Amino acid sequence: MMTFGQAAANSQPVSLFAPGHYQVDSAATKAHFHVKALIGGYEGDFVAPEGSVTIDESHPGRAVIDIRFPVDRLTTGDESTDAMLKGASFFDVKHFPTVEFAATDAPIVTTSAATPVAGQLTMHGQSRPVTISVRLTDTIAGGAGHGSALHFSGNLTIDRSQFGMGFGTPFLSDRVNLTVEAFFRRS
Repeated sequence: MMTFGQAAANSQPVSLFAPGHYQVDSAATKAHFHVKALIGGYEGDFVAPEGSVTIDESHPGRAVIDIRFPVDRLTTGDESTDAMLKGASFFDVKHFPTVEFAATDAPIVTTSAATPVAGQLTMHGQSRPVTISVRLTDTIAGGAGHGSALHFSGNLTIDRSQFGMGFGTPFLSDRVNLTVEAFFRRS
């Protein structure tokens, strides 16, 4: 396994990302959310996403990112809370079935230092520009017919009211903290 920051014996950086298409690992990738409430708070996960990262060999330092989380797979561990969040007062899964992050000119994150990645977050029918603070957590070289894998961690704070989801304020905070663990495998 090769991790970020390794270099060849001649001190030249190792190429971590071969150009191509990297499919999201739906089983390993999740976005964890936390929102404070007057008493306690709510937290849970968006799981089982679809999407990809594409690195064009003519622009090897940039990537196109498209990742979509199905709202019906949102889970807090409590069925009644899940039903409330998926309902019309919050995500309204019947009308807005996915949460999506897309970036068309994302920098390739090559170190453990936080790198800002600007893109569009679409949620509840509203699209807004956001910047996720991303760091490369790990790279795994492919072998025995398997493509290489990339693991990124990211953080983002949003105001849910900017996406038309102000229900419950001020008893439920407008501010939502998101932590993303994303795994991509070269296809």
